Amino acid sequence: MLQEIIKELEDGARAEGTIVDSQVRAWMRSQDIDTLGATYVFLSEPAQVQRVSPSLQFDEVFDFMLRYYEFCLINDPKSPWANSRYSAGWDLVGWFCGMWDEKRDRRYFQAIKSSLEKLYVGGTAELKKCIEHSVMEHLFERKSIRKLFEDWADSPELRPAYDEAKLWVDHGGTSPLTEAHTPKRS
Repeated sequence: MLQEIIKELEDGARAEGTIVDSQVRAWMRSQDIDTLGATYVFLSEPAQVQRVSPSLQFDEVFDFMLRYYEFCLINDPKSPWANSRYSAGWDLVGWFCGMWDEKRDRRYFQAIKSSLEKLYVGGTAELKKCIEHSVMEHLFERKSIRKLFEDWADSPELRPAYDEAKLWVDHGGTSPLTEAHTPKRS
């Protein structure tokens, strides 16, 4: 499957041909990390996604992206195609902010928030640190997004992430990560 995706990425760079939606869905169901990473690259490039016929539904792409980010955050893959733990966190921030700017339905942000809560509460010290530094600090750069996470300040398990992210912002921390953009392969 990986070679198929690589070929489609190359063909798409030349704006050649369409790709059947069932093919992309098969890639999205893969358990191979390189295939998932290459699928992520494919789905992160609007010109590639436009080649899919019939078009994929937003919800199915959203579900794939969230599952992919969760996998990378938990496992910190060492792969030429998949994101590392930290680069997945940074890309998640850009993805979140892009949807925020598009004014997507609140349920998508709640799903991401719930995922981050689950990962943080059940995570290792390394995963918690990654979520604090690669995700939460940068999401908190936007006041409107920070408000979505205000309830974390009242949770004993989530308070450390809230405090760490707030500290970043209170001390002037900024980054280009919260500018709406399409994530790229890291």
